Amino acid sequence: MLRKVSLHFNLTIRIWILIFTVFITAQTGEVHALDGLATTASGSSAEAVKQAQNLSQTVERMYQHVLEGNINLVNRDLAEVNSIFENSSLQKLTSVEGIHALSESIIEMKAAVARVKIDKEQWFTASAKLRMAADALNNPKQPMWLQYYKLIREELSKMKSGVDKGGFLAVKEAYERLQNHYEVIRPAVVIQRKQADVTMADSWLSYAGGLVNAVQPNPADLHSMIDQGEEMFNGLFGKKKDYPALAPLEQTDNSWPWLVGGGAFIFVILVYTAYRKYKGEQNSMKPMTPKW
Repeated sequence: MLRKVSLHFNLTIRIWILIFTVFITAQTGEVHALDGLATTASGSSAEAVKQAQNLSQTVERMYQHVLEGNINLVNRDLAEVNSIFENSSLQKLTSVEGIHALSESIIEMKAAVARVKIDKEQWFTASAKLRMAADALNNPKQPMWLQYYKLIREELSKMKSGVDKGGFLAVKEAYERLQNHYEVIRPAVVIQRKQADVTMADSWLSYAGGLVNAVQPNPADLHSMIDQGEEMFNGLFGKKKDYPALAPLEQTDNSWPWLVGGGAFIFVILVYTAYRKYKGEQNSMKPMTPKW
């Protein structure tokens, strides 16, 4: 009988060892598969990353020539920008909407340059938008457009102060400056943010515009609108207070040791449980010693 129990325990241990082996093998295969996909994706986007860097450098050079008012060099740079865009695979770095926004920025710059009478303000705005868009592709982690957060927050603060003082003209002027700031960075925002976030920002600007341009603005509505704007722009610029507890898989380092450690811990618990069960069965089979 003891031999039978021993065989039962050994079989239990072997089963758990098999389960643990299968678990580790599956996790290893999954990790290797994900690594393979990441390597493939990295290889396919390497060229796009170089193209984005080249585009950003060319647009930056063009922006400086715009500031200098050198139309000949601007035309040359713009032709190079157009060539890079038409022969690139930048769609691997952003969404369809992002590529469309970049394309619109290039078209807008072409229109500004093509005017018979040069409008310096339009030149500057169009080149700044294209600059932000190109930089957003080239610098996904620290893009220049994030620097506009302070400017937008200042305009929101001025809007709130204007409402408190009853200066609705000041509120309108601050809103218009805020809108201009956003228009400059919007292509970059489309490239780097979800379409839902862009839609929310566009909707807020439209809603705010209706309130500040009303014949008789309502202070309560304006305060509520400004509060919504502050919250919305905080999220758009990545200033949220709460962040996800778990990072995305591609941002998690050294995950394999944790998989092995977790699996080993589970295995030890299962073996210990089986051992306790075996000891219990063995003790129950011992002859009872009578107490006199």
